[in-house]
Amino acid sequence: MSPEERIPLGVAPLSALDLSPTEYIRAASAAGFSAVGLRAYPVGDGDPEFPLDTSTSEFRDITSALSESGLEVLDLEVFSVSPETSQDDWLPVLDVGAELGATYLNVVGIHPLLDAFEEIVGRLTEDARDRGILPVLEPVAYRPLNDFTEAVRIARTVGCAVEMDVLHFIRTGASLDLVAANRDLFPILQLCDAPASLSDHGARLEEIAAERGSDELQVIESRSLRLLPGQGDGPIRELLAILGDATRLSVEVPNVLLRDGLPAADYLRLLHETTHAFLSAELQTH
Repeated sequence: MSPEERIPLGVAPLSALDLSPTEYIRAASAAGFSAVGLRAYPVGDGDPEFPLDTSTSEFRDITSALSESGLEVLDLEVFSVSPETSQDDWLPVLDVGAELGATYLNVVGIHPLLDAFEEIVGRLTEDARDRGILPVLEPVAYRPLNDFTEAVRIARTVGCAVEMDVLHFIRTGASLDLVAANRDLFPILQLCDAPASLSDHGARLEEIAAERGSDELQVIESRSLRLLPGQGDGPIRELLAILGDATRLSVEVPNVLLRDGLPAADYLRLLHETTHAFLSAELQTH
């Protein structure tokens, strides 16, 4: 792809969680994105509700917004697998994903026993495959599945894939050699950035934590203080070179300081423009 071409970019919902799904789709389209992830399975308090009943007017509003915008649904997120997770939990999400044409289902491991987690993901993967959806495991530093090596092993065993997120690559201590040896397992690269160490955020992270009465600094960084691509220490250039054009790119940059009162639509436009400029510059230098 030449630098003059528009680089197809998706956007993850964590970038603008204050919007309803329909508002988010329209704002992402206006910002220039070509695909969206949809948060069909809430993670934290305040995550917007997503209609899993396809007969509701709320779901029809989502499909109308997608049709009008022409946006692709890249993935549904975040499906958290715990000891209590069963087929009754994932089938409604998979059915909605199939209805929306989603390609991937983002999966996070909160099960403390990885052998049991692997068995559940194996069954989930079989049901997802029947609906044309591929589960992608996302290792997260502060969750039980916090190791890309383990995620790759599970993916090879059960036939799913792994999602590469730049922040989690840094915080889990992942290696570029592992990615290079298993590049076929990484269909999505989530673009953001971060300093090499949490402490490098300085007082900003501590201040946000104090305002929220929380000491979970990694969680706060992940949900509220990611950096724009190229503004941190993430090996984004190396990951782009290793993974190549076959890997889909999606922007995930929630940052309360950067947002700072900007309307969501303007913030998404900022994310698209700055990320596209970063990637275009990379194409010119390689």
